[in-house]
Amino acid sequence: MNCLYCRHSNPEDEPRCQRCGRRLPASPARPAPADYIPSYPGIQATALATAAAPAAEMDWMEAPPPPSQRTQVPRQTRLFQSSEGGNVLQFPSAPKLSEPRPPRSRRHAPHSPDSQAFLDFLPPAPHAPRTLKTSVEASIYCDAPVATPTHRAVGAALDFGMIGMAIGLFLLTFHLCGGEFERINAGIGLGFAGAFLFIALFYGFVWVLTGTETAGERWTGLRLINFDGSPIDRRERAVRFAAACLSFCSAGLGVLWSLADEESLTWHDHMSKTFPTIRT
Repeated sequence: MNCLYCRHSNPEDEPRCQRCGRRLPASPARPAPADYIPSYPGIQATALATAAAPAAEMDWMEAPPPPSQRTQVPRQTRLFQSSEGGNVLQFPSAPKLSEPRPPRSRRHAPHSPDSQAFLDFLPPAPHAPRTLKTSVEASIYCDAPVATPTHRAVGAALDFGMIGMAIGLFLLTFHLCGGEFERINAGIGLGFAGAFLFIALFYGFVWVLTGTETAGERWTGLRLINFDGSPIDRRERAVRFAAACLSFCSAGLGVLWSLADEESLTWHDHMSKTFPTIRT
């Protein structure tokens, strides 16, 4: 007998397939013998039953085969048992809050994605000179206050104190190396003057190279900015240092000019377009 699923040939008396293990269709029933009289429960074999035996036998032969003998269509059984609730987990939903609906009469205009294509920036206004109390145009454009002459004098005194300490170390080194101050003549004195000038210039040039304020300016809380209010760079510091040398070389007139200037600016402030202000 051939299996309806795998088409394997099995013996006639085998209930299941030897290859796939599925149940084989039952073999057709053998015909009853001619002298067989069917007996029914509660009914005795009488002459009427004997007479009706051939008709019952014909009805039995013509009856449709049992469901086990019908042709079965191969199908794949389910791998998982289907549950009543399905495979979706049900979570308790939070209660929805009643939101007020906007009135129907209010209509919203359609939103266009290109409504803001660019920003209308106004061009920066050019710097205009400020007017002082004496109706004179100011040289400084920004609103930063100029340090007072007293404040600047304290910072300059601290810087000159640093230069004096450096000159003192130079003279101490000269004395320890065997030098005698009693034998100083005009030539040696001129050399000392050149050394003192070189120490002072070197002290100021060091802060130009570092790009920061001097020690006296930092101790007194001053910083250097230009007339536009921006921090100065090394080039502007170098110009200011050269202009400061001219202010001091003119017998200090360039420094004293801050006492008469309406904005308390010195010569080197005007020449370099920079000035000291209070650090915030």
